[in-house]
Amino acid sequence: MQRRREEDESSEGWVVELKRVAVLGAGLAGLAAARQLAKSGEDVTVYEARSRAGGRVWSDSVGVDGREYVVERGAEFILDGYSSMRRLLVEAGLELVDTGMSYYVREPGDYPAVTTDDIVALGRVAVAVADRLGGAPSAEEVISRLRGQRDVIEALRARIEISTAVSAHAVTATSLESIAAFEPKPSWRVAGGNQQLPDIMAERLGDTIRFGSSVLHVENLEGGGVRVADGAGSETFDAVVVALPLAVVKDPATITLPSNSAREEALRGVVQGHAVKLHVPLVAVPHSSAVMSVRDRYWTWTALDATGAVAPVLNGFMGSKEAIDRAGVLNSPKRWAEQVRRLRPELEIAAEAEILTTIWSEDPLSRGAYSAHAPGEGLSRFPANVLEQPIKNVFWAGEYADAEFTGLMEGAIRSGERAAERVHAQLKNQSNPAPARSSA
Repeated sequence: MQRRREEDESSEGWVVELKRVAVLGAGLAGLAAARQLAKSGEDVTVYEARSRAGGRVWSDSVGVDGREYVVERGAEFILDGYSSMRRLLVEAGLELVDTGMSYYVREPGDYPAVTTDDIVALGRVAVAVADRLGGAPSAEEVISRLRGQRDVIEALRARIEISTAVSAHAVTATSLESIAAFEPKPSWRVAGGNQQLPDIMAERLGDTIRFGSSVLHVENLEGGGVRVADGAGSETFDAVVVALPLAVVKDPATITLPSNSAREEALRGVVQGHAVKLHVPLVAVPHSSAVMSVRDRYWTWTALDATGAVAPVLNGFMGSKEAIDRAGVLNSPKRWAEQVRRLRPELEIAAEAEILTTIWSEDPLSRGAYSAHAPGEGLSRFPANVLEQPIKNVFWAGEYADAEFTGLMEGAIRSGERAAERVHAQLKNQSNPAPARSSA
């Protein structure tokens, strides 16, 4: 097995063999793992199928009156509790900007008789019902037990489905306390675009990243090490971190990976959501806002940017495959822009200039948006982070694998860093095995 060799100046010329570790994917999980491994002294190679870093983090811009405004075509909001991401942003010299609105609170624009307070109050009742039921009931199972105005109940159902990007019957009710929570907490974005963080992390990793390289096969070898094969050939590493999206990991037609019954059972406890995003320029500068369409399962927002003013751009997010199919967005993108105009008549939307992002479900490198927990026993009876448990020298990382921040950028980063720590510890133990005990 070829290894990079370095001379350790502190050991009088001793040659130290660095362990070779491959990381599959240069999204936030893969970059976090690679960064940590490199800091620990491992010889890291990152395989990335795209031509850029960031994965489902993707910043772009919309032109309005000769000026460009940053929009997030992928992961957008930085939420309360993102301590790991904040640490990386500080290290990268990046700053956050308060959006001036709350990701968690959305006015139901097409149900004028329903207020945000109505939804919050019913959401708290739903959390109490879920607690009484115990286990991991579906969100729909909990909603079906609620009593009250039908419009408020439907608004709550829409709020859950939009945020989880999964239908209420296919997602666990724990989403009520996490990604579809209702407290009016602030939300942030990276000033100048979230894409800057993965770009800086990738730049610091240098030529260890092989862009345009799709891995097809990963195999633990009998004599130790892991073989990784892509379209250009194969190499052997001491360990591998698989940091690919959930739907890709689940698809053996795309990549063959080692597995076992415990991992397969745990994988059934997470589902990949589906979403599309929309960005349209505005003629006039609006106030910050967050308005959702209950009927069509999407929400729209206007937010502050790095200048401290509200950007003249209306953003939209439609969640769940069922909603996307009903809206016909993939076949007729302009239909959604027309719906948005009717939902937000107070805004003067510029004509024929929208940016629609449908890639996350159509792109073979992602196969969907972010993940959520499935109902039933799901992950509830497994220990925390069971999806990260290694199979020999193959380790796992990703937003889907983090038990607390499932589906979020923070979860991807934490999972990647934990994978790196496990790899380093295991390789160290393999290099320095404990002495055998005496049988006397």
